[in-house]
Amino acid sequence: MIAATANRRVIGRNNTLPWRLSADLQHFKATTMGKPIVMGRKTWDSIGRPLPGRANVVVTRNTEFKAEGVEVVHSLDDALALLSDQRDIMLMGGAQLYQQALPRADVLHLTHIDLDIEGDAFFPEWDDGSWTCTAEETHQQEAIGEQPSFQYRFCRYERVDR
Repeated sequence: MIAATANRRVIGRNNTLPWRLSADLQHFKATTMGKPIVMGRKTWDSIGRPLPGRANVVVTRNTEFKAEGVEVVHSLDDALALLSDQRDIMLMGGAQLYQQALPRADVLHLTHIDLDIEGDAFFPEWDDGSWTCTAEETHQQEAIGEQPSFQYRFCRYERVDR
């Protein structure tokens, strides 16, 4: 799984990222390149195109949904079955898929963004005692327009309670 969260576990607002952080987009690309990515339909809508260099899988309950360049499935279980021969599957949101997948995940790539911002989509609560941070990088983002400067951290967590 891969996600970026602001304070209070905010991951989105109005189907967009409520911050600007190009370093996180670069980190996302480097972490997911060559691996299959699984996303919900709202996340797909926010991107609007398949991400190159990765097999793209969209999960939706809408049986009429079709999109060029992606595999469409109708549940997380369907996505995992489709990708059962893959070692690293990168689930990239949104909130509903994170909620379903977190109990099954073994590795979690989180960008912690130290910003207090409003949101309407949230990463699920998670027991950080069940995970250990195996890699961490802390950085500073300078102010951009009305967005203040802030610290952010890339953390790779591995589950320890299995």
